[in-house]
Amino acid sequence: MNLVQHEKPVWQVSVNNYTQVPLICSASADKTAKIVDISGKILKNIEGVHDKSIRTASWRPNAANPVLALGSFDSTISIFALESGNWEFLAQLEGPDNEIKRVSWSASGTYLATCSRDKTVWIWEIDEDGEDFECVAVLQEHSQDVKHVAWHPKEELLASCSYDNTIRLWRQDDDEWLCVSILEGHDSTVWGCDFDPEADSMRLVSCSDDLTVKIWSMVSRNGGYDNSGERLPSVARWDVASEEWEVEKVLPIAHEGTIYAVKWGPNGLIASAGADGRIVIYNRDTSDWKVHKVIENAHGVYEINSLDWSEDKLVSGGDDGSAKIWNVSS
Repeated sequence: MNLVQHEKPVWQVSVNNYTQVPLICSASADKTAKIVDISGKILKNIEGVHDKSIRTASWRPNAANPVLALGSFDSTISIFALESGNWEFLAQLEGPDNEIKRVSWSASGTYLATCSRDKTVWIWEIDEDGEDFECVAVLQEHSQDVKHVAWHPKEELLASCSYDNTIRLWRQDDDEWLCVSILEGHDSTVWGCDFDPEADSMRLVSCSDDLTVKIWSMVSRNGGYDNSGERLPSVARWDVASEEWEVEKVLPIAHEGTIYAVKWGPNGLIASAGADGRIVIYNRDTSDWKVHKVIENAHGVYEINSLDWSEDKLVSGGDDGSAKIWNVSS
């Protein structure tokens, strides 16, 4: 089903599953973002805020009222909230030198991470009132564009993906954010990643220009944390930057072009999509991961840029300017 139509490509779709009725935001190259409900009813058309493409959107988890962050190619981030039935502009964040590629809220809603073409990841902290933002870290260890950032569903653990073919994992140590692991296993640009939504899981799925989808898992955490994930006292910490992750599984090869998006659903399914216009759904049976369903030409002849889950349904956004919703469980 076609949810919404833009005049230019949809760069990202983001689903708010924290409201009674899920909300879906589509961010587009036409400089607008549209908020719709699951039936496609347009609730808000955000325009005139950004001078260039709106590249990315993210909903703040568990907020009393829906809060939305938008990132643009004009290098700024805008924050909106639903207050007394009206969508209000709350703030504009500035700092990165180049276009914003992705914005993502932490599970607690305390932090907003952004990444940019300038090779940086910025972390912003929001106050208890949800009104003031402070940049608490600028992470500069990637050697190329940073394409994507994603948070763990429980811990304040951030993943960043880059044109430098790596995924970096970040944690806070006192007042500093440190890189605790570098995941090297892709042969080309890593376009996206997503953590297993099971809160106690330490697994991550990634997609790449090398046409692979890989699942990573943490195999050891030697410094700073015990095996249950609890922080050790400072006197017991000898090396915070010592998490070892490895490739657990390379999913069946099912794409013929760059894979731009991958999302791990609450139903245990993994979805991927990209330049070949194909949506691939993977599931795990008793023994191994297999291809569950393939949707060919999901957006006609156009590339697919983004995916997100709304419970057991999948939302996609593509170069045809549309956001679509799919029933993929059966």
